[in-house]
Amino acid sequence: MNAFIKYLFIQFKMDIRDKGTLLYFYLVPMVFFLVMGGVFSSINPFMKTTLAASMTIYAITMGAVMGAPTPIIKLRESGTLRAFKVNGIPSFAVLSVHAISTFLHLLLVSIIIYFVSPLAFGSEIPKNQILYFLVLIVFLTANIGIGLFIGASAKGQSFATMFSMMIFLPSLLLSGIMFPVSMLPKSFSWLGRIFPATQAMQSFSGLAYKTKTDLNAGFCLVVLVGMAAIMFILAIWRLSSIRKNEQM
Repeated sequence: MNAFIKYLFIQFKMDIRDKGTLLYFYLVPMVFFLVMGGVFSSINPFMKTTLAASMTIYAITMGAVMGAPTPIIKLRESGTLRAFKVNGIPSFAVLSVHAISTFLHLLLVSIIIYFVSPLAFGSEIPKNQILYFLVLIVFLTANIGIGLFIGASAKGQSFATMFSMMIFLPSLLLSGIMFPVSMLPKSFSWLGRIFPATQAMQSFSGLAYKTKTDLNAGFCLVVLVGMAAIMFILAIWRLSSIRKNEQM
């Protein structure tokens, strides 16, 4: 356990020192929040209701899907993953360290957005704050699972970036954080349901803000839990397969 905590502490500091990770975890999400938060609240005052949730969804999707794969790919390309295998460190432990480190970074960003949004843009405070943070944690876990799976599956950084963009851009455009889902063509609104961002936006709106939603908010939260479990299982399976192949 002491070795696990020490490795987690080292990884957390490495994430902060890495320019690419710092860009995806902190700089881009916070700049987007400060700029687009003002734009959204000025153009459409109704967006103030769920502004904190919308910006949080963007920040988490950016950090977890775009930023989380990079450390895993570096482990694979540098041979560190093979060294872990030789020393008997299981895939679950490796992924857990990176998952927890990413979780802490993005949770910090989400908390900043939660407190700054009402002060800077006059957004509404969720009516049920407990459910707000429950949805946040589940959504964060699901996206980290996706990021880790991409990192364990992609052949290199360029492939990882391509796969991440295929998830990030539709999540941004089809989830309802930029504009209401009702404005989308029906086919696009159905397509958007496969992304965690859409399920999270519906959950935030219905459970935390008590506003009308297009989907059942409670069911969307259950779907998010299922997505999180599936993606982590796939990430562990994929990383274990790679390590077995390297051993052969």
